[in-house]
Amino acid sequence: MAENKIFAVATAHLDTVWRWELPKTIEEYIPDTFEKNFELIEKYPHYRFNFEGSFRYELIEEYYPEAFEKIKEYIADDRWCVSGSAYENGDVNIPSPEALFRNFLYGNHYFKEKFGKTSKDVFLPDCFGFGYALPSVARHSNLLGVSSQKLGWGGAYELPFDIGVWQGVNGDKIFASLNPLSYRYKFSDDVRGDLQIINKLAQNGINHDLPWTMNYYGTGDWGGAPDNESAKAVNNSVEANNENNGTSVYSASSDEIFVEMDKLTQGQKDGLPVWNNELVMRSHGAGGYTSRAMSKRLNAQNENLADNCEKSAVAASLLTSYKYPKSIIDKAWKRVIQHQFHDDLPGTSTMLQYNDSWNDYFVSLNQFQTEYEGAVGAIANELDTSWCKECAIIVNNPVATKRKGAVEAHIKLNRNAKYVKVFDKNGKEIPSQIIKKTGKEFDIVFLANVGSVGYKVYDAQGSDEKCKLTSDLKATEHTLENDKYKLMFNKNGDIGSIVDKKLKVQLLTSPIKLALLHDLGELNYPSWEMRKEDIDAEPYCYANTPTFELIENGPARIAIKVTREAEYSKIEQIVSIDAYADTIRVDNNIDWQSRRTLLKAQFPVTCSNEEASYDLGLGYIKRGNNKDNLYEVPAQKWADITDRFGRYGVSIFSDCKYGWDKPNDYTLRLTCIHTPAGAFTKDARQDLQDIGRNKFSFGIFSHKGEIGATTQIEAQCFNQKLVAFTTSSRREGALGDSFSLMSTTSDSVIVRAVKQAIDDDSIVVRINEGIGKEHKGAGIKFYCDITEACETYASEEYIKDAEIKDGALVFDLKPFEVKTFKLKLANERNKAKENYKKLDLEYNSTGITADEYKVNCIMQGSGMSLPNELIPSNLTVHGITFKMPNVDMNKNIYIPREQEIELPKGITKLYMIAGSVFGKQDIVIMADNKERHMTIYPMSEPIGRWDMAGLGQTAKITHQPIAIEFTHTHHPEGNIANGKAYFYLYEIDVRGCKTVTMPENNKVVILAMTGIKKFSNTYLATELIDKVDEKYNFGEIPPIDKIIDKADFITIRAGKIQDQVKGGKGKGFKRDNIITNIIRSYTKSEW
Repeated sequence: MAENKIFAVATAHLDTVWRWELPKTIEEYIPDTFEKNFELIEKYPHYRFNFEGSFRYELIEEYYPEAFEKIKEYIADDRWCVSGSAYENGDVNIPSPEALFRNFLYGNHYFKEKFGKTSKDVFLPDCFGFGYALPSVARHSNLLGVSSQKLGWGGAYELPFDIGVWQGVNGDKIFASLNPLSYRYKFSDDVRGDLQIINKLAQNGINHDLPWTMNYYGTGDWGGAPDNESAKAVNNSVEANNENNGTSVYSASSDEIFVEMDKLTQGQKDGLPVWNNELVMRSHGAGGYTSRAMSKRLNAQNENLADNCEKSAVAASLLTSYKYPKSIIDKAWKRVIQHQFHDDLPGTSTMLQYNDSWNDYFVSLNQFQTEYEGAVGAIANELDTSWCKECAIIVNNPVATKRKGAVEAHIKLNRNAKYVKVFDKNGKEIPSQIIKKTGKEFDIVFLANVGSVGYKVYDAQGSDEKCKLTSDLKATEHTLENDKYKLMFNKNGDIGSIVDKKLKVQLLTSPIKLALLHDLGELNYPSWEMRKEDIDAEPYCYANTPTFELIENGPARIAIKVTREAEYSKIEQIVSIDAYADTIRVDNNIDWQSRRTLLKAQFPVTCSNEEASYDLGLGYIKRGNNKDNLYEVPAQKWADITDRFGRYGVSIFSDCKYGWDKPNDYTLRLTCIHTPAGAFTKDARQDLQDIGRNKFSFGIFSHKGEIGATTQIEAQCFNQKLVAFTTSSRREGALGDSFSLMSTTSDSVIVRAVKQAIDDDSIVVRINEGIGKEHKGAGIKFYCDITEACETYASEEYIKDAEIKDGALVFDLKPFEVKTFKLKLANERNKAKENYKKLDLEYNSTGITADEYKVNCIMQGSGMSLPNELIPSNLTVHGITFKMPNVDMNKNIYIPREQEIELPKGITKLYMIAGSVFGKQDIVIMADNKERHMTIYPMSEPIGRWDMAGLGQTAKITHQPIAIEFTHTHHPEGNIANGKAYFYLYEIDVRGCKTVTMPENNKVVILAMTGIKKFSNTYLATELIDKVDEKYNFGEIPPIDKIIDKADFITIRAGKIQDQVKGGKGKGFKRDNIITNIIRSYTKSEW
């Protein structure tokens, strides 16, 4: 038998946000953590501290540079351990596997860059369950193991082992420590004498011939350090190793046990227990699949838009002189991952924190969209648009499959035509229809046919008559029909019948309903929990009293809007079908006013089966009907019931909802809104979460036979729609009127990412086998030959050379396997560049300060100054490069004082980086004698926010492109932690002009200007970021809810009492004594 080994892991679990916001973490918890651990490191020679999340290290580097340098020294001495491999120790159920790959990529890349070390583990002491894809993600990230104590809070399955092997959906395996005890665990004497550790060692030795165990000790949830007694006990236990030959104690890094397990013989590894399933929670965390719905929506939108942006940026960088915007894309991704933290994205933090989270999501969406538009603008110059007569439209398909579908576009014609028609290069008219007309501007929908990761040019022309083409579409006020489906509404406004005409089968046993269930939940953890008794109860209300409106009836798309009420809530559903489409789309806009209520969409289908399949983002998992231990379950983008004989099935797609249940053999239910009874705290008001506007979509797709590649591809297309851009380009581009960047040999080979490598300009492609079958000789082909290729981990570390055959990449795939490749292509760039001139402005005021001299400046009465350490010397955004000011200049900001600026000869556009120190500023800039009106947005106000009933706050979104973000600002008394400031990108038409004259406005601050002679102008024409009516109000609150809203203290206190009853704080605590419970609920606990 192996030697007894105890791996004691010192930690100070820090919730980056939870019952507090990020500034408190920056100002209090982070310094408390490094200061206390510095003391223990100096005091005890064997003490080693583990701290996870490179985001926290970035914060230390940004706010406490001296402490950061000391941490570097301790890491070099192996006294401070970088842990967990991740950028942020986030949730692992809601983020896509691609987001998890990026999390580990950014985390370990930072650790390697700053400290010369990486971590080999997934360190998640506190996380609400672990999906079946996590071992596959971790192993493909070149990690060895995962540890967590959270399953002790109520996993869906009995704890499978203390230490062992966890196998993922694709067969990849990692080591796991699933019972390391609490991160608040304490030692008082020799660790060897701890009874719980003795028991774990004995069980592991007897059952698996490996008497090892891992044990956390420390504190949380607000950081800090293990207490002195515990640190001393571990230190003395390590020193006593020579006196105890039977058992060794290691003051360990969080990954040390996994590194040692990896050194075991194959026979020893084969003797370890193996868990081949998911490790999700039963109740605690199940509510988090749905809580704070806007977080889920914005997160999903960012994941999709990031993919669009990266693919187009890769294409543009391969074809043109366009430079891949790696810095901006990385920052936008990191900002998204920051908010995937396990008390952020699951919906369990404070209202003020969600203001910050949602704003950051909008910032990243803004940046992804800006760079996406810039990249497609570069590609536009290489496409053949010379044949376009009026409004050239470029349609982008971001999915790696050829597709035909409806695309929405907002266009502006040169004349006030009555109608619009759309044509391809051959002069063939394309089915199209007008949705809205305002003067020369039109919102249109037309049917586009675009290649894999492709771009296709169309021409929209004014016409005196509307499009008369027909397609397979038919519509009445109550029916929608194409070649595949006939859909009928019932008198209640539900989808009452769907017939698949090709399969000749009715898909529904009864109508698809939106059901309202009482959501009393658990008062101690309202947003976290989902009770089975609430889910099992009959709905108390359904959406009803419909009005129908046929809002689209053209050859490209048909749509019916159904408006209904459900108790106090208003529900609008737009049900649409594209021409020749295989998916029915339902867009839901809900004004939610139903407190203490759960909203579920019910899908009763005719293809009965005791099991359903649920998307994991890297394959899928089969689960049975609801059970006591597993009833609310997560899925990424779809769930499916295929009849038990394999004849046909129905897949339900979701764009931003993740919680599902299956009450019987023939029904799937998608959880749409979760507003529990409990408030949790006054700062959280979880009893009011998601009151206000909610937007989400689901799709219905039927398929012949077993679930296959069509479900995966249709789900991707459902979530990543065709995107239109208008362009002024009229060039005979070498690419022709259409271009496809890449394709795969099979729709079962799913392209998960196409991006530039993190350390060089290689192209990284990540693929995944999607249907659970082995593939021999699968391939990827680009528009030009692949010249070099190697297989890597998701961390982009080399594995082996890859096979290239006839310029294409060739490989084998196991079921659900994921592979990553780094490629070089035989591409030829058009090296032509737009002529640009970075203007040398005559700066006339001071607003940028060095960290050590911030006491000397307040910028234009704003109450702050801009930190020089966050300003690059040159900034490139939207493909435009600016020369930035700095603190070394005598004056370093530009205030408009009616100055006249001479323009470089021949430029057509002047770009400006500017912001307002106070409110919106409407200004007029004179380009020669032409007025250019623009609104300068405030630098210190949020980019976006959403409805927050607990704060009486309604949604507001700024759509102006962001040029630069400051993550903190300066104040004479110190850094303003998380005190963000934004400067925006503005475009001024200066064609034929010699000068611009600035207005007089001391509230406007300009940082830089660049003039460009543009090849062409390309603009996004499809809405990708939500737009809102700022005049919304929450309406009249029912009288009973007015009383309950003001009595939130009752559920808060009741929740704390319930927490005492269930958890019990303190030795000898009597949980059945109500008086003691009430008293203890007022004492300090983990709350």
